[in-house]
Amino acid sequence: MKPGEVARFKSPAEIRAECDSVGISPDSQVFLYCFKGARASNTLVALRAAGIENVRLYFGSWNEWSRDPSLPIEEGLPFVA
Repeated sequence: MKPGEVARFKSPAEIRAECDSVGISPDSQVFLYCFKGARASNTLVALRAAGIENVRLYFGSWNEWSRDPSLPIEEGLPFVA
């Protein structure tokens, strides 16, 4: 980004196109997380602005989940159910 430019979200059409490429539709249920929830919150705002309404944020995110040895951790590439 150049000095003086303001960071912005992609357009709703661009966001929907990226969602389509990974199998997310306006009817999908989406759960977001990152290390502690801060970056994932931007994704939540962008998805909702693009018409993906059923989006939830796990605020504690990976930082909380990974510290509890009783919780499952899946490995490998993500898949479409």
